[in-house]
Amino acid sequence: MIKYMIRFYALLIIMSVFSSCREDKAYDSAYVDAINLHLKYSVFGDSKPFSTPLSMTLTNTTEQITYQRESDLWGKFSLEGLLPGEYTINVIGSLTAAEATEATGKSTLKGANLIGFVSNVKLKLGETESLNNIGLVIPTQSSLIFKELYYSGSRTPSNGSYRNDNFYTIYNNSDTPVLLNDIYIANTENYGGIGTAGPLWPGETQGEYTHVYVQAAWKIIAGQAPVFIQPRQGITIATMAAPHNKDAQYNLNSPVDLSQVDYEAYSTDPSNMYPDFPAPNMKRAFWPSYKDLWQISVFGQGMMLIQATEKEFSEFETVTLPESFMSPGESEEYWLCKKIPVDYVIDAVDLIKNNTATITKRFPPLLDSGFATVGGTYSGFSVIRKVISVNNGKTAYQDSNNSTEDFEINKKPLSK
Repeated sequence: MIKYMIRFYALLIIMSVFSSCREDKAYDSAYVDAINLHLKYSVFGDSKPFSTPLSMTLTNTTEQITYQRESDLWGKFSLEGLLPGEYTINVIGSLTAAEATEATGKSTLKGANLIGFVSNVKLKLGETESLNNIGLVIPTQSSLIFKELYYSGSRTPSNGSYRNDNFYTIYNNSDTPVLLNDIYIANTENYGGIGTAGPLWPGETQGEYTHVYVQAAWKIIAGQAPVFIQPRQGITIATMAAPHNKDAQYNLNSPVDLSQVDYEAYSTDPSNMYPDFPAPNMKRAFWPSYKDLWQISVFGQGMMLIQATEKEFSEFETVTLPESFMSPGESEEYWLCKKIPVDYVIDAVDLIKNNTATITKRFPPLLDSGFATVGGTYSGFSVIRKVISVNNGKTAYQDSNNSTEDFEINKKPLSK
């Protein structure tokens, strides 16, 4: 017994020695250290102040908390009271027409938005983060935009899953007609469906891509006759132009009847056994892993509108997804992508599974500095742009190139 007592006290002495040598880190605050940040664009924020402050949204995806902060007129932020965690950060600002002309050297009668974006920012207690990698850019602006996107699918009466009822509405958000003949609708590769970080393509910088990588693309107008979208009007494109919620052979629980849409993603490939509905068929321009129905992931993918001639589109390079992001069980064609320069992309919306899946970013900030989501799968919900104004029955939609701010959930798709 004495022998065991000696061993016990010896162990206590050793433990006390080690504990006295260990440095305890007791932080004075639950918040990370204050961050001082200075954002500039051209001369503004440097030799001249901005005319209006910059606005910053910091989303702590670890704790699901969002903070709003505003700069002074020199673009300086003092970020205090932030809990540790992983962050997605969006910045929005604006330039007047005179400021945009001075900053870009290009004469303009309109002002311009400024946007900045960074994700996967890890803020930790006791560590200082500079956030110097947030750059401001003027986003791409276009008359043609996505108004509504329905990708989540729906539940059947027996609680099964159904996603043949996807649709996308494209809208002319200007006051002049827009020619549709050189417009393509496309989706990115599906590497990030469950919130994993996307591949770093050769020659690209993460978050600053100069290209987008397309998995499938359709030329909206299959023929040569000119087709216009009139001002403040839209067209709707269906995966399958069926009366989904009107016929029991489809899905009576679907939120939509797509039998009257403007275009359908139907392929005339002999292997396609699905019916060809009356809606005009688009032209399948690129889809190496063709599978009869064009269905994007219910977890969300990047959607875009491309403006290019058929010759330009055909000359875009075809590349293979980096090998480290391939998974077994798919054909070689599944990993082929069309490499599109961002200058040809006129609108882009990054669709994700839910608000926490922001680690995946498929577009650079000048195309989309945010994300849109319905927050789940098979919900029967869509995402739709927010309305800015309605004048004489003509609707103008918000288009800041930040989908987090521009879109909201529509629980009754096609109802607006």
